[in-house]
Amino acid sequence: MNNYYKAYRIPKSIIKPEMAEHLSPAVSTNNKTHIKTKEMKALNLFLRCTLFLLLLAGNMTAKAQGPYPNTGNHDVCLGATEPYGVVLNAGSTYNWTVTPLAGGNGTITPGATPNLITINWTTAGTATLQVVESNSFGCIGDPVTIIVTVHPTPTLVITNPPPVCAPATVDITLPAITAGSTAGLTLTYWTDAAATIPFTTPTAATSGTYYIKGTSAAGCFDIKPVTVTVNPAPNLVITDPPGVCAPATVDITVAAVTAGSTAGLTLTYWTDAAATIPYTTPTAATAGTYYIKGTTAAGCFDIKPVIVTITPAPVLVITNPAAVCDPATVDLTLAAVTAGSTPGLTLTYWTDAAATIPYTTPTAATAGTYYIKGTLAGGCFDIQPVTVTVNPLPTPAVTGTDPVCVGTTATYTTAAVAGHGYTWTVTGGTITAGQGTNSITVSWTTAGAGNVSVNETITATGCAAVANKAVTVNPKPATTPITHN
Repeated sequence: MNNYYKAYRIPKSIIKPEMAEHLSPAVSTNNKTHIKTKEMKALNLFLRCTLFLLLLAGNMTAKAQGPYPNTGNHDVCLGATEPYGVVLNAGSTYNWTVTPLAGGNGTITPGATPNLITINWTTAGTATLQVVESNSFGCIGDPVTIIVTVHPTPTLVITNPPPVCAPATVDITLPAITAGSTAGLTLTYWTDAAATIPFTTPTAATSGTYYIKGTSAAGCFDIKPVTVTVNPAPNLVITDPPGVCAPATVDITVAAVTAGSTAGLTLTYWTDAAATIPYTTPTAATAGTYYIKGTTAAGCFDIKPVIVTITPAPVLVITNPAAVCDPATVDLTLAAVTAGSTPGLTLTYWTDAAATIPYTTPTAATAGTYYIKGTLAGGCFDIQPVTVTVNPLPTPAVTGTDPVCVGTTATYTTAAVAGHGYTWTVTGGTITAGQGTNSITVSWTTAGAGNVSVNETITATGCAAVANKAVTVNPKPATTPITHN
């Protein structure tokens, strides 16, 4: 017993008189002896327990708060690993147990010292956490317990929002994002997976990965990522096609119209800026404003107008010039030929309908068909044919008696042609018959150089030609009177 006294330095003031008689002679106040062995053993056990409780009381007075700041029952979240402990008493051992009350359970892991443990709470519900201390004397203390409530981890369900197209943003606070999660969660928004850096604009999120923290009323939480996809808007570049002349149309699907745009766009064609009414003939567009919609594989698009310019073709009116008779020519440049055409046309003259071979003598056109091209200042033109008619002349030839004698009658003729008229003129004689026909009779009256002329006219064209025949008119002999005896 003296050893215990020395070890723990028990003040004599705490030893009650009734206890002193049971002490060994070394510590007894009245030096009584001869204590029976059985009684001594009982006394020793009693004193050891009493000394332990006294020492424990002293330690607890010095460390009233224990090894962690909080005492009493405990609320934790499922899956959490929490530390627990009591004040360490030298030489003591500690028996920790978890007893499920309503499903709650956990796995105990010893700490650095026997008075400390951690528990990974693996089952939701309630449980009793108990520790029983045994000191170095073999004394067992009263169980110390707390009730631990293990709250279930909330279920945080994240549905990534559908992609949008720039410059749009996404509101990740919408209920659809967390639909299916545990009800009543307080939601907060963060830029990191540890939820240490707040995301300040969750209602206008740009592309990226953010984190939503759902916290229950018990303080339990789950953190899940949410991905926001903001696809870039395409760049649709439109170059209006060159103007054309009616009746031509324009193909607005050619690559040049959208050159410089974002690659890989799907192009569609519309009659309205909202792209609700399709344009069904983009390869043969008439004059007007249309709209091209360029759409990326992600569904982002841009809509731009395209202007088709079709200049009305000029009106080229051709009046064929009046027919002339060979060898006359026609001046195609006379205003009468193109009277009634669109004003301001530049006129050029060609031998072919495609206007590739110039006609070099339009002011002296011979018989044939030529082409006049009338061009506006903008380049639009019309090409029309013009016909030049040069009618042939008749080819009279006078035949008849030559020479003749004054006082004689002779016949003169030219070939008869249907539709031709004949006018005769005679010098040195008189037409006695046939005027207006192809054959006349002439009475020669004057000696000398006579002439028979016919003017043959083609009735349909008015073209005429003259033929002459010189006739020698010999005089009659001047016979003297007959003389006689």
